[in-house]
Amino acid sequence: MKKLLYWAIWLIGITACVNPKGKEVLAEAERLMQASPDSALLVLEQAKKEAATYSRRNRMRYLLLRAEAMNKAYLPLDSITYMNEVLDYFLSHGNRDERMRACYLMGSVWRDRGNSPLALQYYRDAIGEADTTETDCDYAQVSRIYAQMALLFDRQRYPQMELEQWKQAMRYALLAKDTLMYIQCQDYISGAYFLLSKEDSVVYFTQQAYRNYSKYGRKDWAAATQIVMADYYLRYDSLDKAKQALDEYRNNSGFFESDGNVSSGYEIFYYYIGEYYEKMARLDSAVFYYRKLLNYPADIMNAESGYKGLMSVYTRMHEVDSVAKYAHLFANANDTANLRNSAHEISRTQALYDYSESQRIAVEKSEENQRLWLGLCACFVMLSFGGTGIYLYERKQKTTRMLANRKYTDLMMQYHQATEELQSIRSNKQQFQQQKEQEIEKLQQMLAVYQEHTHAGQWELEQSLLQHDIVKRMHQHAYKLAVPSDAEWNDLQGVVEKSLPEFYAKLSANEAQLTDQEWKVCLLVKLNFIPSELTVLLNLSKQRVTNIRTRLNQKLFGESGSRTFDANLHKL
Repeated sequence: MKKLLYWAIWLIGITACVNPKGKEVLAEAERLMQASPDSALLVLEQAKKEAATYSRRNRMRYLLLRAEAMNKAYLPLDSITYMNEVLDYFLSHGNRDERMRACYLMGSVWRDRGNSPLALQYYRDAIGEADTTETDCDYAQVSRIYAQMALLFDRQRYPQMELEQWKQAMRYALLAKDTLMYIQCQDYISGAYFLLSKEDSVVYFTQQAYRNYSKYGRKDWAAATQIVMADYYLRYDSLDKAKQALDEYRNNSGFFESDGNVSSGYEIFYYYIGEYYEKMARLDSAVFYYRKLLNYPADIMNAESGYKGLMSVYTRMHEVDSVAKYAHLFANANDTANLRNSAHEISRTQALYDYSESQRIAVEKSEENQRLWLGLCACFVMLSFGGTGIYLYERKQKTTRMLANRKYTDLMMQYHQATEELQSIRSNKQQFQQQKEQEIEKLQQMLAVYQEHTHAGQWELEQSLLQHDIVKRMHQHAYKLAVPSDAEWNDLQGVVEKSLPEFYAKLSANEAQLTDQEWKVCLLVKLNFIPSELTVLLNLSKQRVTNIRTRLNQKLFGESGSRTFDANLHKL
């Protein structure tokens, strides 16, 4: 035992002395990171071989900085395999800033792998690590995280959620005094308002972004916003303004090749300038630009827009055969676009299953890590560091529980969303309807897993109350980390009183008078809200909620502790 202790101390001393240059390399990479991520990445790549000799902490910092530099340099992170190890290390050993950065980069890895739900989860974890009340908080990083969440919600076509994230990104960009980031948020938020059909807001924020880009010397970014204004002006036949916007877009956006053709991905310009010439009765020019869209058939939207434009022009020309031809082609392209959109909807729901599979892998890894931690704890006990070992084990246990809670919450939110979408697509194609029905069936199966760990009647109760608006609203509040209003609490109490009169009567008739918080805990537990949701909705710490449940278990059932409280309450 004594020899083992001496050996461990010697090993720690040797490790601490390995490669003292590591700190210099990492400091240089940190210095270059914001202004020149490419240079930071070059410094790190040059030190790749010697990084293997760094101490564990410096090696983890090296990997964290490498992923960060790649992300800032707009290099995809989907092939990175080391972020799990980096995240685990900093969750256990890092400071608040390091934990935030690690969670953010893990989210970016899943973003680049196309798993939006899991990316959002890690972004939310990153936000949770930020102490925004402290003056030294990295507000710029917080702003970037919210912006990434907004872009993911945009990809998933959830404009209301996207809008909320952009507002938060703008708020923290102001606190960080990051003017350019703030302007970019103004630019992108107009897209969310567009999906919400709030035209006035689209125009307002687009014009704000244009003025601010121009003020700070970004003529190219300012010009890029003008395609939105061109669409607006054409819609209301403000042709002079539309031409001015299109000209500025063409001349200053930087989206055009040396031969005058627009760069790939920006072909919609041809549709708008074609529409301009059509409205000016310059039909030959309109045909010319509409036909240019057909040179990019890979994007079905280009073909659809081109055929639509040509059909319109030839209608004005009274060329019946051409109208019939392009009407047919437009109809086919439109059907293809609709099928693609349906496939996109299906892929959105498929992301939930990808998320579940990722969570299964995460749980397996967590169990494996847990066994490893148990072994490490035993070694620490032998080295008289038992206290530290226990602390680390408890932390790992906490992480496992949080993962399970987050999984259940996300599944519930996705289930609510799927059922709502099913109601809205009843009139759509049978194929898509069947897809949604299959989705809901799978979600029910996934949620039913939790029945094994609860009272037998819990699932039936949850099903009977699932469609109550106030119950869904409470789950959404917990998901968004929002505290319900007093009116919402009253509505929830009313639902329980009406739907579960026997339970409500027994609780009301109990000799032990319940406080307002105790009443709320009983309502939420009865409705199958999980502990992590209780902490958000009640705005209390986890320990405080546990104390309340312990007190209620003693008051109502004469039992100590909180373990049996949920089961006892469901028997009422």
